[in-house]
Amino acid sequence: MRDRDPAAPPVSRRVLIADDNVDFAMSLEAILTSVGHDVRVTHDGRSAVDVAASFAPELAFVDIGLPGRNGYDVARCLRQMPETATCALIAVTGWGQDEDRRRSQEAGFGIHLVKPVDPQQVIDIVHAGTTARDRLKRPPVSAGIRLASR
Repeated sequence: MRDRDPAAPPVSRRVLIADDNVDFAMSLEAILTSVGHDVRVTHDGRSAVDVAASFAPELAFVDIGLPGRNGYDVARCLRQMPETATCALIAVTGWGQDEDRRRSQEAGFGIHLVKPVDPQQVIDIVHAGTTARDRLKRPPVSAGIRLASR
């Protein structure tokens, strides 16, 4: 198998964004669709699980503090469903303490981003298309920079 040409355009990915901050979610959607990705957005935990079941995202950016079903529960659910068992899960939250990172890893998240997030970092994560299994071999990444959040 040959390595992908770094000059080639990135592969289009199926991405789920679950965040109750509508402005943040829509900004992230606009950024990712502008670079060619297929994106679905939800604003609560229950609909995140429902959409994921039919959409089968390759990556999911999930807020921990979602209404209806929190992000930890969403991650556990996605890990159990055949359609999303290998989906790369990225926690996107305002909670950045060591205990928060530990809990996100235990729930199945491979990456822990702290709001506000850097849009380029989000693009890089999606373009890398890293599988959940690969990400879970390492401790979660923590970052905190620039995309507006409330």
